[in-house]
Amino acid sequence: MKAFLTRKNIAIVLAAVVIAAVAAVSSGTGGGGGFLTDWAAAAARPLRAAAAAVARTFETIYGYMYEYEKVVAENDSLKKQIADFRQDYREYTEASEENARLRALLNFSARHSDYEFDTATIIAWSASNWSSSFTLGKGSGNSAVAVGDAVITETGVLIGRVTEVRATESTAVSVVDTTFSASVLIGEEGADGQVSGDFTLMREGRLMLGLLEDGAAALAGDTVVTSGLGGVFPEGLVIGSVEAVTKSPSGIGISGVIRPEAELRRATYVFIVTQFDANA
Repeated sequence: MKAFLTRKNIAIVLAAVVIAAVAAVSSGTGGGGGFLTDWAAAAARPLRAAAAAVARTFETIYGYMYEYEKVVAENDSLKKQIADFRQDYREYTEASEENARLRALLNFSARHSDYEFDTATIIAWSASNWSSSFTLGKGSGNSAVAVGDAVITETGVLIGRVTEVRATESTAVSVVDTTFSASVLIGEEGADGQVSGDFTLMREGRLMLGLLEDGAAALAGDTVVTSGLGGVFPEGLVIGSVEAVTKSPSGIGISGVIRPEAELRRATYVFIVTQFDANA
């Protein structure tokens, strides 16, 4: 609209005013009908027409300006409504996902009545290339969390183990970290094995499967769960699945690669197993 108020347009407005003034003077000669009066009336006739045309043009432009501002206001209002709808949708989605997690945890805990849980949020992941660890927003001052506790998803997937506890935060290593290890059972036959972090595989988001005897049944796609041996982890927590099986470099037994069940870096809300019955 500012572009409309140029010198050229102002000149047009002034010309329209002059035309209107001349037309008014001409019409004001009124009553007598002499030659000069008739001549002035004839001369003013096109001026009146021009003035009327200019007036109509400005009325049209004013109407356009009014409608434009009205459309802009409606557009701003619609944008705000859309932003509000998006915010409501995000809140609804977050609440829905939280309810789903809690329902899943309720079902999981119903099957494991010997477990005690504490909810936690992953507030940061390590940026180091030498480890795969994360920080939990729970510590000794606001939780019963302790070193060695398992960190799981709401469906019982193991994603890590607590290694350090502070007042309000804790550190845990993920299942692909080089310091992680666990005794496991593989596949439907439950072959014994051991999983551990490997530096090369960690970069690929994988971990190593080893200590399988010759003839042990381990196939690609088999589920790998904690065995519960040694009482370090509860029995039956899913770690991942076998991605590949190969002959061990030593020639004794077989080894493999495990793909974690959980998308580790996408995990946000987790649960800490603070107590469990190792004999259950």
